[in-house]
Formats: sequence, structure tokens, C-alpha cells
Amino acid sequence: MSASLALLDGLQPADAAEVLETLPYDDRLRIFKVWDVEESADALPEMSEGGQVEVMQGLARSLATRIISEMPPDDAVDLLADLPDKTSDGILASMSPFKAGQLRRLMAHGEDTAGGLMTPDAMRLSQEMRVGQVLERLREAPESVEMIYYVYFQDEASRLTGVSSLRELIVADLNRPVKEIMHGQLMTVAPEEDQERVAALIDRYDLLAIPVVDGEDRLLGIVTVDDVMDVLEEEAKEDIYGLAGTFEIEEQKERHPFIGVLLGRLPWVLIALTIELLVAGGILRAFSGRIRDNIALVFFIPVILTIGATVSLQSATRMTVEITTDPGKRRRFRRSIAGEALIGLGIGVLSGVVISLFAWSMKGDARLGWVVGLALVIATMFSALVGSLLPLLLKVSGRDPAMASEPFLTTLMDVLGLAVYFLIGIALL
Repeated sequence: MSASLALLDGLQPADAAEVLETLPYDDRLRIFKVWDVEESADALPEMSEGGQVEVMQGLARSLATRIISEMPPDDAVDLLADLPDKTSDGILASMSPFKAGQLRRLMAHGEDTAGGLMTPDAMRLSQEMRVGQVLERLREAPESVEMIYYVYFQDEASRLTGVSSLRELIVADLNRPVKEIMHGQLMTVAPEEDQERVAALIDRYDLLAIPVVDGEDRLLGIVTVDDVMDVLEEEAKEDIYGLAGTFEIEEQKERHPFIGVLLGRLPWVLIALTIELLVAGGILRAFSGRIRDNIALVFFIPVILTIGATVSLQSATRMTVEITTDPGKRRRFRRSIAGEALIGLGIGVLSGVVISLFAWSMKGDARLGWVVGLALVIATMFSALVGSLLPLLLKVSGRDPAMASEPFLTTLMDVLGLAVYFLIGIALL
């Protein structure tokens, strides 16, 4: 035990959390029982959600309450939301009325909203103060105040009226009224604003924090850039899972990892299986006579389908990234779709020339080369067009663009590729 504590001593909270999660559960609990409460409150939020819950449920109620009380409010709310209702209610009941009321107000907001992300501990002062007075108050600010690089100012009715950076205050004349240096045009968000929108604003305008205000412009709290980084990481992970066609069910993953992963991946697989059997299989049955007469057509089916699926996924991935990172530029989306179709055409022409020459040399029949080459050109161009259009259509319909997943696109391109291939075969053979 003493060796473990010595190892943790002096580590950054994130490094301490990494070390803690490598330890057996019983050893981890023993450390938290004897560790300094402030150290525990710093390291605990850096652990995984499951690891935090395990620690809290294994500690005595009084110790768990003290640790959560020391944590930043936004981290404390996240942890309380992950705990069973009975446990979180008991911890809140053990806190001071002020702290419990603060956390309950934050928990009233949706978990994926600005209100759920924000911390109420922001530096807010009167706009009637002078720079010297503000600096004096900053020296006295408690450690719990976050993002002291920004100081927010409000009027007598507690309405947010301006903001100033710490640098602007330091270089200004001490007797100058803060009204003369503060910025009155603020970027703010409502507490019910979606966390993705908040993250996009902070990223777009290179902010360290963004204030959250109510309907009367009263400052409720701030969302800081470190919270946004967590949001961006979560959203990126969801998009990657979405493109791979796996929407893993978090509740099931926590309790039964195998079932959660299985249920998350199975739907797209079943959809792909159904479409392949009914539609793609139907196309092959419809053209079975043509296939018997020209058996060489069978050899090139995998090439047509593979290239079409690859190009469509590339286009869908690029369009999904554009939509999620810069959702406001609709005109650029049109150019991107046209560009993807042109790229698909270019890939199709180059690949079509190669495969048509190969088909011609293999069979000694120029018509087979034309069929395979032309089918590849058309299928590839349409694959790029469909792949770039599908995420945009999902976005317009209010769905996640990442739902343009690989299994769905691959199946769709199989159907399109087969139809194009055999229709051209009928026309030219």
C-alpha cells in the first residue's frame, strides 16, 4: 500500500488515474480510503466512467460525499448521473444544502446539453468596478473558480454585459473603468443548447470557454474547452462506430459487454443480409440466362462490387467529416458532391481502361472488355455520387450523417453495381 501511494505521489491526475486503473479493485479502494481527499477528487474524474462508479460504490457514504464535494461541479454531476439513483440521492442528502442544491440544479439539465456540461464556478464581477479592483478580486479568488483567464461582468440585475481577458486587465491602467475595456458582444449559449453545437462554437471561434445564460441574460455558468474536448472525442468515436455500422448500446455494454456489442452490430448486418438475398440475389436470378451464355461475366463481378463499395465509402466519409466539422456551408456541399462525382468518374475511367484490356486479353473478345470497362466507369461514378449524397440527405432529415455506414453502403453498391453491369451486358453482348 505504501509503495502504491509513493508511486502516485507527485503524478498528474491523468497519470495517477491511469496507474489506479491498472491496480486490482481491492487495492484501488484501499488507496482511496487513505488518500488525501483533494488528490482523490482530482484523479477520480480522469478515470473511466465504469472505474469511477466502482470506486464510489465501494467507499463509505461519508468518504464518497467528501470526494464528490471536492470535485468540480461539472465532473461531480457527470459522476452522480452514472451512479444508481439510490446512491446518488444518498450522497446528495449527505452534502451541505448549498452544494447539494448547486448540483441538483445542474443535474436538471440534459446530460448532452450546455447546462449539463457547464460549471457554475465562473469569475463574475460588477461592471462598475475599476481594473485595479478587479485584479485585487482575482488575487482573492478561490481555487474552485474555473477559467480565470476570462472575467465576466454583469449589471445590477445580474445580467451578463461583457467579458475581458486576464491579459487585457493586466496591461490596462489600474484606474480605468472595466466598462471601457470589456467586450460587450459576447458569444453565449442557452442551457438547453446541444453539446455538439457548443463544441462547434468553441472550436470555430477559438474560445477557452463560452458562457451559458438564461432567458434574461443572467450568467448560469461556463462550458470550458477541456469539457468540449471530451465531447469531441465522444462524437468522433460515435461517428467512427457509425461508419463501421456498429451502434453499441452503452447500457448493455456496462452490464453485459458481449450482448451490448452484439446488439449494436447486428441490425445493419441483418439489413445487409436481407437486401443481398432479396434484391442482389433477385438481379442474379433475373440475369441467370445471360450469365450462362457469357460465363466470363462472372469473373469480373467481385471487381465491380469491390471498387464501387470502396469509392462510395470514401465519398461518404469525406462528406460526413465536412458536415460535422462545418455544418453551415451548404454551397460548399454542392461543390463537394460535384467534385466527388468527378473523382469517381476519374477513378472509373482509369480502372475501366485497365480492366477492359485485361478482359479483352483474357477472352479475346473486345465486347467483353467494353462491357466490363463501361460498367466499372458508370458504377464508380454513381457510387461516388450516392456516397456523397447519402450523409447530406440524412443530415437534412434530422438523422446522424454517420448512419451512412459501411454495411449499408456496401449493400447498396452491390445492388447498383450488379444492375449496371448486367444491363450493359445485355446491351453490348
